Amino acid sequence: MSYLQRFRDMEAQGVDILALLAGDQTLDDTRLETLSRLLGPLNQDYHADLIELLTHERHDPERARDLWRGIVQHKKEMERALGRPVGVRVAAADYLIHDRQVLEAPRLISRKPLTDMMKQVTLDPLTQLPNRRQLDDILRRELKRARRYGGRFTVLLIDLDLFKSINDGHGHIAGDMVLQEISRRLQSAIRETDTLGRWGGDEWLMVLPETAPEDALILTRRLRKDVREKSVILGDGTGVQTSISIGLSGYPGQGRTIQDLVGEASEALRSAKGSGRDAEGYLPLKGSSGSSQSGSVTD
Repeated sequence: MSYLQRFRDMEAQGVDILALLAGDQTLDDTRLETLSRLLGPLNQDYHADLIELLTHERHDPERARDLWRGIVQHKKEMERALGRPVGVRVAAADYLIHDRQVLEAPRLISRKPLTDMMKQVTLDPLTQLPNRRQLDDILRRELKRARRYGGRFTVLLIDLDLFKSINDGHGHIAGDMVLQEISRRLQSAIRETDTLGRWGGDEWLMVLPETAPEDALILTRRLRKDVREKSVILGDGTGVQTSISIGLSGYPGQGRTIQDLVGEASEALRSAKGSGRDAEGYLPLKGSSGSSQSGSVTD
């Protein structure tokens, strides 16, 4: 198996191999051991496969090695200049456009394929919302901001109720249309400072800066009402009635790490769906003994 296929297999499993090799992310010992086993010993094609994964272009091993080293060095220089972390894909995009030191040709790939590549790695192709990879970066930035300035923010995990029945009853194309329409509605309801992205499948994740979960309940009830009361009209004129359930968690009350916040929002979402769907769930503060709040409030 080529390294390129191994890289793609790992990405399919949620491992961002480019971020790991560029030093953007770290792994615990168990996952590091698993990664080492999947990669195996490195040979001269390693850099060529790595650059092909990044640019979708094939180059000889020597040029690919120089190109990867240039990208990683450029990433470090950008981080020093900006005073904040820079993802390897952003650094690569900037480097491939502006840096000529290791390139014989004026540009390795043209601007349009590069722009398309950047969209592929940051946007969900169906909804054109930020994908999970970009949401992870946004969550990290928001967490750092809140920690530094003593701020707060709320995470919403939103699930489309009974989505399987839509696919089974109307087909997958209709299911895609429903996801696109609900995405547009959710996006139109938030502030410019908020972020909505597709978390995966029929789930969205929303980040609300400087908002407490209790205040976010005003938004969640408005979102549920909009989805519940307006059918999604398919191409043949058929109306599809659906609803959403939402789990909320807030920093710092429900967690102080991304994993804790998303985990708490996921637990709250399960509570909401368990209460009958078309509901929001909000777990009590860490360490309190209260029960979770959820319900399908009539708005």
